[in-house]
Amino acid sequence: MDYAKMRVIAEELTAYAEQLEGSWEVEIGPSGAFLAMLSPSKRHEGTVRRIRNQLNEQLPSTHPGYVCENGPEIEHPGIGRMRRPDAVVIPEEVLDEEGLSVDATQVPAVI
Repeated sequence: MDYAKMRVIAEELTAYAEQLEGSWEVEIGPSGAFLAMLSPSKRHEGTVRRIRNQLNEQLPSTHPGYVCENGPEIEHPGIGRMRRPDAVVIPEEVLDEEGLSVDATQVPAVI
């Protein structure tokens, strides 16, 4: 299946997930789009927060203009993948763009 069709399915699954109880996310893997329930613990979230803080202290000197944040989807249509990592290092300007996804070629690191 081509990536455009998988993306349409992912968007439909995302709309469906919004009606479900709990916290869900949609990703696109080697077999296509899938829906996964999230249940991160407080410890997990605390670890992600500490990693983000550490990276955001270092990035101005190592990768000026980049930040470590959580939330955006990382998309690479060429290999048919879309993931939502816990944290991602991206150019800060990307956060002001429309849409939900970031081109994977702009991402030097994911956590």
